[in-house]
Amino acid sequence: MRQTYIIFICLRAVHCFWDIQDITVDKIKRLPQDFSLAVKDIAEGIPTRTMTVVRGNSTNIKSQDIFELLCLLNQHNVPLVNMDFTTKDNKDKYYQYLKTALDTSEERTSLILCEPEECENILEELTENNLIHRMILYIFYWPYGAVSKTFLTTINEAMRVAVITNPKTSVFRIYYNQASPNRLHHLSLVNWWSGRLYKSPVVPPADKVYHDFQGRMFDVPVLHAPPWHFVKYNNDSTVNVTGGRDDKLLALLAKKLNFRYRYYDPPERSQGSSISGNGTFKGTLGLIWKRKADFFLGDVTMTWERLQAVEFSFLTLADSGAFLTHAPARLSETLAIIRPFRWEVWPLVCATLVVSGPALWFVIAAHSLWQRRPQNQLKLLSNCCWFTTTLFLRQSSSKEPSNTHKARLVSILISLGATYVIGDMYSANLTSLLARPARERPIGTLQALEEAMRDQGYELVVERHSSSLTILQNGTGVYGRLARLMRRQRVQRVRSVEVGVHLVLSRKRVAILGGRETLYYDTERFGSHNFHLSEKLYTRYSAIALQIGCPYLETFNNVVMTLFEAGILSKMTTDEYRNLPQQSRRSEPVTESENQDSTDVTGDPSTSTSQAQPEPTKGLEPVSLRMLRGAFLLLGIGHFLAALTLGIEIQVNRRKKRQVVTVEHSDTKKAPKRRFFEKTQKCIKQGIGRFFRAICTQIDRALGPGV
Repeated sequence: MRQTYIIFICLRAVHCFWDIQDITVDKIKRLPQDFSLAVKDIAEGIPTRTMTVVRGNSTNIKSQDIFELLCLLNQHNVPLVNMDFTTKDNKDKYYQYLKTALDTSEERTSLILCEPEECENILEELTENNLIHRMILYIFYWPYGAVSKTFLTTINEAMRVAVITNPKTSVFRIYYNQASPNRLHHLSLVNWWSGRLYKSPVVPPADKVYHDFQGRMFDVPVLHAPPWHFVKYNNDSTVNVTGGRDDKLLALLAKKLNFRYRYYDPPERSQGSSISGNGTFKGTLGLIWKRKADFFLGDVTMTWERLQAVEFSFLTLADSGAFLTHAPARLSETLAIIRPFRWEVWPLVCATLVVSGPALWFVIAAHSLWQRRPQNQLKLLSNCCWFTTTLFLRQSSSKEPSNTHKARLVSILISLGATYVIGDMYSANLTSLLARPARERPIGTLQALEEAMRDQGYELVVERHSSSLTILQNGTGVYGRLARLMRRQRVQRVRSVEVGVHLVLSRKRVAILGGRETLYYDTERFGSHNFHLSEKLYTRYSAIALQIGCPYLETFNNVVMTLFEAGILSKMTTDEYRNLPQQSRRSEPVTESENQDSTDVTGDPSTSTSQAQPEPTKGLEPVSLRMLRGAFLLLGIGHFLAALTLGIEIQVNRRKKRQVVTVEHSDTKKAPKRRFFEKTQKCIKQGIGRFFRAICTQIDRALGPGV
């Protein structure tokens, strides 16, 4: 009882959790001599922030030895976690503990004590659960014999594995798998302990190991994606890379880090977007996620979904998202005669024409109406309307409705307004529209694209397994509405951006969403006058995709950061535009919809948007009769209406003559009765006139000046 109480007090001093039954159970075998001292020096020499002591089911170690090891580590301020694999729940807790460390990127060091066969099983389970990261170090104690081939072949390069052996009494050797940059599934002797460590740190750091790959060969998947890679696919499933920005970048990395590489054609020829619901990841990123490929270099956009499966290096390109549509088509030249003014202006122009005639009549007839002079007002109104019409139509007219100064002043004002405000403005705009024919309104924003898809039958396509597809699938707001509109289409995804650009070129009502740099390059290749590039939608960064826990990530980062800061990456991107064949540049720069306050994040002059794009001179053409067909059509319509009006007047005149003859015959029979009604009507009119004249006289006397 006293012994149990002493053990409990000691356990309270140890800052760890473990089962007290593991101490009380008597075991047969002991740990080697000085093993606790060696583990303590190794933990301090790594150094480690947390040491997890794991005992397997095959352990036959006395609890006294384990207790001595734990107390020694605790005395030297090494945080401890004690676990065992006696039950499946304990093993699941350990794996969950490691998974939490992966999510939080915390350093973990595990000392696994078990028989060689169980070491092989544990290593295989760790690999299957993908509990692999450069922040986690697994130290296996190999109690006897040489390390088996099964254990070596199970070791993944990204997994940090160390093995402690005890060839002699109080002598321990430390083997490490990441001690050589060009030998896989191999353990190298990196240190040993004989009273003390031979050197510190215990294992060599990754930046010193992987600064020189010593001619190692990498198999790199490649996709045809200009200007990043230009790939020719052969019939024997081989590829021939003829150039590209990322091909040059990979050559620089290989030269700097001393490794070789060979390209191969990936099975699906796509990048891959995210882990699907059934636990699969397609594309080249899926190969990296399954650790079947080491890294992938291309226009790989960094997204949250992809970060769950791969790791990214320092950025190789700062780009933005955009969509590409067909260049705005030229509007019909037949309707050019009414296009100088917007539709809101034409009702006002017509209203001005209609109001001008009555306004002139009111100025002329106001005096005679007030003085009650007899005058044919209807004829005067007709003359005023025709006079103002001739002024607006710039026809010569010497017959003025009135010779008064007021009428002449109003006529001059109407003439100036018709000539200089409406006429000259209309003529200038019409001439400019005929010289540079008007085009449709370009689609430059997502809202405009949504309206075009909903009302005009436009279709939006994206590259399959790309980051653009992920944005549409997981996006909200306008991106979610665009995704719902895409479901109505027969074709939603294309094999590559290049195929999508060809689709936009062949079908006018198609748009493709992708990286702006890639779209810009393709428009330069296929004739930029055929396309319209939208404004920048969102910022996207591209980088090298590597396996999670890749040991040489920092080495790649150092090289890429140096190239980025020196401007070499931007220079290589610019050179790809300059390397375009001269026959590809068939037009002026591609038209773009850009905000005036946009800034260039890459420093590339081809992507600068701080200034508006200059107007291309390709559209300037001399005015020809073909452009004036709208005027001839309007003239024909006028002649047709005039002929129709003439025919109507002739028919009306003939009917009036027939009615006059009929009335004359009927008047001979009904003359007395007609004279009676005429006299009665005349008397009524005279009475009404006298009544109104009397009222007007009284009003004049009441409002007139006093005598």
